[in-house]
Amino acid sequence: MKIIKTALHYWFAVVSVLSFLVGWGMLAHSLKPVQPVQAATANISSLPSLPPIQAFGSGSGSGSGLNFAAPSTQSNLAAPLLRSGGS
Repeated sequence: MKIIKTALHYWFAVVSVLSFLVGWGMLAHSLKPVQPVQAATANISSLPSLPPIQAFGSGSGSGSGLNFAAPSTQSNLAAPLLRSGGS
């Protein structure tokens, strides 16, 4: 029984290493995704520009130097709030 158990352990080890190497080889030789050049430049140019970030201690002197975004005025009534059903 000990011989079968040892042989089974070696079989699992060899098959695991071989399947890892085969999977790695398949991933390395797979087709690479195509990056759409036109769509990326069109989306970037249509984005609004943001004001520069001011570091602590620089700028107008009022406030703490942090920029907080105002909450959105649009409410999404279609999506329910996330609630946990914990005990």
